[in-house]
Amino acid sequence: MERFIQNNTIVQSKIGEEVVMLDMESGFYFGLNSVASVIWGLLADEIGFETLIDRLMEQFDVERSICEVDTQELLDQMLEKNIIRKVA
Repeated sequence: MERFIQNNTIVQSKIGEEVVMLDMESGFYFGLNSVASVIWGLLADEIGFETLIDRLMEQFDVERSICEVDTQELLDQMLEKNIIRKVA
């Protein structure tokens, strides 16, 4: 099972329900909307994909299949930008 965690080199600040981040290594700036910010918060501790989906389903009224696809898409983008990392 894939597990994920935040990249600890990312500097972050919460503004309302959104999170803004700066990758100190690349200088790249990121902004997360309120839903992505919830996912980011859940990634503060190492978490598996299925557990992440379960937690999101508790908070949001969405079909599981849509939640899985949208969350995987966000995780892929975060991995590509080095915001999060996979844990072995």
